[in-house]
Amino acid sequence: MAELLRTLIAPLTDALTAPATMLLDPAKRVFAPFLLVAVLIGLVRSAPKQKPWRQLSALLSPAVCLHPSALLDYKLLWVKAVLKATLLAPLFVSVITITQQVHRGLHALCGPPPLLTMPPLLLGLLSTLILFLIDDFSHFALHLLMHRIPILWTLHKVHHSAEVLTPFSLYRTHPLEGILSGLRGALTMGTATGCLIYLFGSQLYCFELLGVDAIGFVWSLCGANLRHSHVFLSYGARIEQWLISPAQHQLHHSAASAHHDRNFGTVLAVWDRLFGTHLSAHNQTPPRFGLEGPLSQPYPTVMAALLRPLQETAIMLYTILRRYRSALRTGIGLSVLLCLIGCTSSKRIDRAALLTSLGEAALTSYRGFEQEAILLAQAIEQDQEAPSLASQRAWKRAMAAWQQVELFQFGPLASAPSAGGLGLRNKIYAFPDQSRCVIDQQLVSRIYEGELFPATAESGRGLGALEYLLFYKGTDNGCAADAPINAMGTWAALSITELQKRKVAYAKAAVADLLTQVRTLLSAWEKGNFLIQLASAGQGSVVYATQQAALNSVSEALFYLEITVKDRKLAQPLGLRDCTKPLCPEALESQWADADREHLQNNLTGFRTLFLGGRESPAALGFDDLLRSVSADDVTNRILRDIDGAQAVIAQLGDQSLSQKLQSDSMSVLRIYDAIKLLTDSLKQDFTAALSIAPPRRVEGDHD
Repeated sequence: MAELLRTLIAPLTDALTAPATMLLDPAKRVFAPFLLVAVLIGLVRSAPKQKPWRQLSALLSPAVCLHPSALLDYKLLWVKAVLKATLLAPLFVSVITITQQVHRGLHALCGPPPLLTMPPLLLGLLSTLILFLIDDFSHFALHLLMHRIPILWTLHKVHHSAEVLTPFSLYRTHPLEGILSGLRGALTMGTATGCLIYLFGSQLYCFELLGVDAIGFVWSLCGANLRHSHVFLSYGARIEQWLISPAQHQLHHSAASAHHDRNFGTVLAVWDRLFGTHLSAHNQTPPRFGLEGPLSQPYPTVMAALLRPLQETAIMLYTILRRYRSALRTGIGLSVLLCLIGCTSSKRIDRAALLTSLGEAALTSYRGFEQEAILLAQAIEQDQEAPSLASQRAWKRAMAAWQQVELFQFGPLASAPSAGGLGLRNKIYAFPDQSRCVIDQQLVSRIYEGELFPATAESGRGLGALEYLLFYKGTDNGCAADAPINAMGTWAALSITELQKRKVAYAKAAVADLLTQVRTLLSAWEKGNFLIQLASAGQGSVVYATQQAALNSVSEALFYLEITVKDRKLAQPLGLRDCTKPLCPEALESQWADADREHLQNNLTGFRTLFLGGRESPAALGFDDLLRSVSADDVTNRILRDIDGAQAVIAQLGDQSLSQKLQSDSMSVLRIYDAIKLLTDSLKQDFTAALSIAPPRRVEGDHD
């Protein structure tokens, strides 16, 4: 019952707090830094010779900020947030849904994508520019239609009834206009992104700042909030031929008939010039805002602003219905047909709950590994003269747990520049950078006995070093002949008994350091509150400015399967990349414990756990639920099927390791590579098309 109440109340609670959280959201025009910069520009522009406090008082004048028109803006902001969360949410179409449908449609019509290649910098510039131009023109086009089509003007007139302008006047719009604006963004951005993904696949990216499109971010940071203000800032006639200044937009809000239907653009002025609606603000005077006519303020209250446009719209629709009955029936039929062939809306999913679920799945995996690491330390502590079979078994159990943790490399486990990264992964397991020679040198120097050991190279610590110390029985070393331990004879001076004792001592130091690193990781998640930072992404988190940034960070961890498992653990030993010979068995993982097959199986298990959001509860939220929320059930089913398929191919090796099979039957290892490639191809193309390579969130343009 409590869970049901929470589910019902949560959307309303989120809606009531949404206007306040806008100040912390870089995708919103009223993001606090944007407002601050606008105030600073306004201070410089308004009266540079006055004292600062007088400038600020004039800029934030109560006559403007507390004007009845401004108060109505604030009220509408909250009322619309509640309406959107409770009644209008099903009417909003997801950009991701359109992106996915366009990508699939192109695949069906044109066949497999060409996957064009382009230098990353050039591709980033091109895709960022294309999406910006399409977004800016679609803003202009819808805005123009809002003024030219009477039934749309009845809705848009609410915005133009503002008698004073503040940054929050941006949200003085009728809820139905918000739906139209959202549909515009979904159709244009979804279509453009779907086409770009079809052409460039997983290479596609756009330049972002704080998780939103870079151009929109810079434009807002340069004072876009002054568009809705009483600071009449003109860029001059030349610049205003290309960019819309705050003063030009204020002329658009003018009550004077001479200024009507001018300057519809958001960023670029070229659209207005092409359509003959451009008006420079150079040599113009600040206008009076509002509507012209006998009823200059038809919306004195929130109820009037919400209901009067509906009344006027109903009257117009009734007139149209009577006049164009036949054409209307045809239009309704076509609309139904379009919906039937795939125009779908997204289902709601609580992304904060999803991030919490993914974080808890990671934390559960970390804790499971900690328990195995403790047992490993206890086993090694019992060793005296040489590493024991019990220690080897404990290492294999700990390593099995770690190979699943490998898929949870986000937050503190990851390295910079990943958000929240502390670089702890390599301190626990440095593959593929572990070095046998470094370990052998430290066996001679016995640095593991001192306080400096935690500061030594990561390639000589962690699980990789423990594998070598516990499993390798030879008496040679991995260094070159001219290395000091060989050239000076210090290695040769070690007896077999002494070498074994040093390995035990080294292993005890290494496992103690391992436990320290694991507990540092857990502390960062628990005492350091990283789990809370992840769950509160976009809602006060100091690590993730947006929920999308957090989801991107977690989803990137899945690509360990592509970058390390497929390319490093399989492709390189098979001679498919970074290998100058037919085969490179020396590149295989876990050469001393001969556990490479088990590592692959555990990597896939970890992948499944992260994808599903955990193993303990089937109700846990994961990427499968996020995919289903955008009607991409087939992507979920394909990925789960590919995981099972890869596990089945690995199982065909029986008890033999990859190392053994690579020498006797390399085709069996190649089949594993092909099976995992099938999975990673789905991850790179279908998964990213549906989720990860959705366009960056765009900083709000005007709805006006």
